[in-house]
Amino acid sequence: MSPQRKGSRRGSGWKPPRDRREVVVAILASLVVIVVTVSLVWFLRPNRDSGSTSVPDTVATSSTVPGEATTTAPGAATTAPATTAPASSTP
Repeated sequence: MSPQRKGSRRGSGWKPPRDRREVVVAILASLVVIVVTVSLVWFLRPNRDSGSTSVPDTVATSSTVPGEATTTAPGAATTAPATTAPASSTP
């Protein structure tokens, strides 16, 4: 019978080294996760145009026609003018 190796007993904490292919796959997978996360943060960030120096147009324009009281949106339903009932006389 051959003698046992030093550290082969349970609880010694020694484990055989990992295969080099497993280490490479783990490193590449973590790099892919980091690259995807950084790119999603970059492309989905809020205020993407906040760094520009252009000033937005703040002048309000009016599209009403002089003399026209109200405007309606195209295709909006129109209502009939309100009519008043004749006043009834009570004796």
